[in-house]
Order: sequence, then C-alpha cells, then structure tokens
Amino acid sequence: MILAIGCYVDLNRPAESPDSEKYHMLARAALCEIPVLEDTTVETVTALYYELWFLLVFSDKKKSTDQAWALMGLTAKLAQSIGLHRNGVKSKVIPEEVENRRSLFWELLCLDSRLALSLGRPPSLSVKHMDCSRPMYIPDPHCDFLESSHHYQSWKHSFYVDCLYPIVDAISQPGIEYSTVLELDMQVRNFPIPEHLQRQNSQSRIMLLQQVSFTMAYESVLLQLHRTYFMRALSGPEEAFNKRHRYAPSVVAVWLGAVRMIAAVETLYRREPELAARILGYWSNTFSAVVAIALLVSRAPFTCLSPAGLQELQRARLLYQAVTHTRSSEIVPMLDIIIAKANNIFQRWYHGQDVPTLVLRHEDEHDTFIDQLIKMDSNPFVPAPSPPPTDDSFQHAHPLLTQCIAEAHERAKIMFPMRKPCQCSVGNPTTCPPSHSWTPPPHIDLSRPILPYLYAEIANPFGFDAAPAVPPITSHYTGSNSVNFELGALHPNTEQSWMGWF
Repeated sequence: MILAIGCYVDLNRPAESPDSEKYHMLARAALCEIPVLEDTTVETVTALYYELWFLLVFSDKKKSTDQAWALMGLTAKLAQSIGLHRNGVKSKVIPEEVENRRSLFWELLCLDSRLALSLGRPPSLSVKHMDCSRPMYIPDPHCDFLESSHHYQSWKHSFYVDCLYPIVDAISQPGIEYSTVLELDMQVRNFPIPEHLQRQNSQSRIMLLQQVSFTMAYESVLLQLHRTYFMRALSGPEEAFNKRHRYAPSVVAVWLGAVRMIAAVETLYRREPELAARILGYWSNTFSAVVAIALLVSRAPFTCLSPAGLQELQRARLLYQAVTHTRSSEIVPMLDIIIAKANNIFQRWYHGQDVPTLVLRHEDEHDTFIDQLIKMDSNPFVPAPSPPPTDDSFQHAHPLLTQCIAEAHERAKIMFPMRKPCQCSVGNPTTCPPSHSWTPPPHIDLSRPILPYLYAEIANPFGFDAAPAVPPITSHYTGSNSVNFELGALHPNTEQSWMGWF
C-alpha cells in the first residue's frame, strides 16, 4: 500500500501510470493470503489504514468511497480486537511498538470521524470508549523543526477531541437545535491554530502540503456542520432569505468554507502543479465547493455574497482549465455547466428579468436542477424552519462570519458600485418582499482579511462597466443531472450527494 501511494505521487512517473493500481491490487491479494480475522496484527491494521487513505484521497474508482466506508468498519473492529484502543499493553512490548500502536489508533480515530461526517453516518470508533494515550509526537529526522509533521499531527488529534468528535456525535443525533450548531461553530473557530499552518507564501513543499491538508480538514468539518441548514435556508419559497434568516450564519459559513477550499487548492497548484493534480481528493472537495457557491448565486443573487461568489467561481474555472491532468477533461464540462447556469441566473436578475430560482418567488415554476440539489441534501432529522427571528441572527454567531459579510460587500463594489434591489417581482415592485433586503454590514477592521486574495483576472468576470448584453432565458443544461460529486468518484451516480467534503 505504501508503494501504491508512492507511485501515485512520484513525479518521475507519468500521472496515469498503472503501477499505483497494480500495487493496490497486490496489497489486497496479500491480505487475502493471511487469516485477517483470525490472526490480526498491527501490520495488518496499518495496511488497511493506508488502503483507506488510498481510496479516499487518490482513487478515482466509482465505488471507492463506499468501499472505504465498509473497510473502515472492519478496520475499527480489528483494531479493537487487538486492543489498540486500550492503554495497557503486554510488558514485553518495546517502547517503539507502543508508540506505533498509539499513533495508528489515533490516526484511525480521526479518519473514522472525518469519513462518518462526510457521509452523514455514525462513526465506528468513539473517544468515549477508549483510554489509549496520545503518542509522543517525535520531530521528523532530517527536517527543519518548524516544518516537522509532528506539529500538525498533535494539532489534528487535539482538534479531534475538542471539535471533530463533538460535532460528529451531535449531528448523529436526531433533532439537534440550531443554537447547538452555532455553539459548535464557535468552538471550532476559537480552537487555536499553530502559526506555521497560517503562514502565507510558505517556500517549503512539506509546509505547503501541511497547510493545504489543514485547510481541507478544518473547513470540511465546518461545511458538513452547516450544510443541511445551508440547504434549508435556500430551499424556499415559504421563507425569504436575508441576513435576518435564522439560518443565515450557516449560509455564510458554507460560502466562506467553499471559498477557502478553492483558494487552498489554487495555492497548491500554483506552487506544485504536477503534485497537486494527482491528489484527487482535493479536487473533489473543490468541485463540491463550486456547487455550493453556484447554488447560493442561483437562489439568492440579491445578496452581497453572490457577486463575490461569481468571482470565486471564476477562480475555480481558471484553475480547472489550467490543470493538464487527463481526468480534468471529465470535470471541466460539468464545471462549465454549473458555473454557466449560475452566471446566467445572476445576469438575468441583474438586468431585471424574472428569475424563477429565487428563494422567495411569486410563481410556481421551479428549476429542476437546483431543486434536485436540495432534495438530495435534505435531512429528515433537522427540524422544519421556523419564522425568522426578530433580532439579528448573527448575534450568537462567531464574529468571523460577520466580517465575511463585510468583506463580501467590498468585493461587490468592484463589480458595480450600487447593488441592485430585489428583482423577484419585476413589473410590480409593490409586491416585492421587503425581507429580501440585505442590511449594510457593520464597520469592521479589515487589516487582517479572511477572504483570499482577489486578482485582476477574477475581480470582474462579467465586466459590468462595459454594459454586458442581457443574456437569453435558457431552459435546461443537459447532462448535469447524472453527475456524481462523490469524493474521488467522478462518474454518473445520482444516489450520492452533490455536496460532500472530506
């Protein structure tokens, strides 16, 4: 399994080399040669752990995520059968072996919770049912101390205990209160992050990979926490969406997480294009981020997040077009369909045309593509939306979300100086719901921005200053309803979610 992963990231080999899958098949064959269920060893569990990572991060097979889920359950049971979850070990075990056992089990804990959160299922391992001590986190040899991976490993395990597992445990239970969601969000955003993981323009490949891995792990937790409420807020038409919507913090949180994911992969690709193109899990996350932003633009073009979202969609488009990996040829047409639809809807709203995809509309016509996205991500355990609160819905949310709105307002000014009013009832403005208004943001110190750098190529994707032509009313974009956005599996399979992050 180590050779399988190594061949995939070996830049001296072609990206489409069959050696990686060959070693993967040989590893499976080797596991079949031993009685895994009767004679389980640490080496066996370690091999299964590496196969899980291979399936989730590098494989592009159609059922790789389903295989990983089944394999995770087996690996968890085998790890418990040899006592990896317990602190006590046999007296004859050497200290190095004790460290290996502890490191392996804590990595399994994190991987199990991330996979469970991504698929919306209960985890196989629980911190409540183990007493395995944490490993020693020894610095990597022949490596700069600040770049050593033991810093990231230590943070990851602490993050699991204080943030990741509490979220997995909470959302696995029916009827979670939205106040609990905001509390968990606050807990994650207040969790300390090592300075080196936030440092900009790192010159080390090791450090860059740690930073991107951190962004994926951190933002995916927040995205999965808020995803259901993001969909509820944009489901309509019974309730308009604006800053006073009770689920508005979740909409901003998903938008912010999606933007950061796209920017992280862009940073990695600009520095290490050959290596970045081979880590398919990153690109799957990025594609799901595009879907989330496009959905917001389609449902709520009147918010300040939508113009900034169009800029980020342009960032993603340019990023995918630059990738030379052969698998990108399967992705770019799907990506163009999603982005083109979002752009078309926004321009139609901007020019005063009727847009049937708005959250609150005055007709019964629905957009089948957008409605399918919402249907696929529905969660029966979440309570039905209640009327919007009378006070500010961001009162109990983290200040970072409010700052995100303020920065998005500044981004919107680049595209046009004055935001358009709501256009959901063109020709009869007196019936336009006043709740569509998006109140101006409070004054916030923007000396430390939270949104990624905005460069000229994406700042004004439509060139509104040049008075673009009014786009025609397009009906349906064919081909998009059979797309599967499942992690690592870019094939037709409509049973999976359109938005899933790992």
